[in-house]
Parts: sequence; structure tokens; C-alpha cells
Amino acid sequence: ELGKDYTVTREADAKIDDSKWVNDNKPGGGRIDLLVKDDKNIIVIENKIKSDINTKKSDKGGTTQLNRYVNYVEWLIDHSEGKKPKSYFLILTPKYNTPEIGGDMKKVYKIVTYYDLYNFLKKNISVFEDDSNFVDFYNAMFRHTHNNVNDYLYYDMMEKFVMRINEATK
Repeated sequence: ELGKDYTVTREADAKIDDSKWVNDNKPGGGRIDLLVKDDKNIIVIENKIKSDINTKKSDKGGTTQLNRYVNYVEWLIDHSEGKKPKSYFLILTPKYNTPEIGGDMKKVYKIVTYYDLYNFLKKNISVFEDDSNFVDFYNAMFRHTHNNVNDYLYYDMMEKFVMRINEATK
């Protein structure tokens, strides 16, 4: 559970400014889609709607995008004061584009589908429904809850068709 004093950063720079870490083949780098932090938690959320996970070994040390984010969070924890925060790594994805995660990262990252998130929020909507940003996010998320893109397009077409019939019969 997040405390009242938390930050959410979009496209957070995951650069490690510590030569010891980089020289030990623990480089950071890249941009984390969403980084949520408070004094007890660090949460990394990678949003993968249409893009795939960068599994290509792109660094001299042979690390991937996901490895670099884990290294960065380990570095943040190592440099935090007081009680060390817990870390959580999530990949948010539609059901129609669920990525394969290989190697050690399979044990670190948890895949959460938009379908799962949407249903969780739907069950708990009374907590969020007064926030206009939530309502917009919730409604926009619906299109990514389907098994494939064509299912959503079919649903959208049928909804518009019924709306036009209702307008015509008024």
C-alpha cells in the first residue's frame, strides 16, 4: 500500500550515476514508462500496448531494457536512507499482445493485463469514480481488455449501430 506522500514519474530516466555499479556490469539507462515511489515502495510499470519487450542484448555487458530497470531500482534502494523500500516490477499489456519474458527477468516482472486491471477497478469503482482523470483512464482502458483488436472493433461497431437505431426510433 502506498503512503500519502508518493510520486509518479512518466518516462523516468533510469540512468545510474555511479561508476562502481556501471563498472560491475550493472548499467542502468533507458526510460521507465511509470515509476511510482514512496518511502516504502518502488514500482516500475512498463506499458506494452503495441510495442514488444526489448529482449535484445543491447549493452556491452549484455543487458536488456528490463535488466537495466532492475539495476536502476537496485541502485536506488542501495542509495536510500532509512528502511530499504520494496521493489515491484509490472508489465501492463493487452491480452492480444502479451509478451514473452525470458531468463531471470521472468522471476522479477509480473505481467498484468488491461483486462485484469479493468476488472479490479470495476469492482472497486466507488473508490475512484469521483476523480475525472480516473473515469477517463477507465473508459480509455476498455479497448485494451479484449482478446484481440478485432473483438474491440466489432464491439465498437455494434455499440454505434445500436445507438443509431435508438436515435432513429426517437
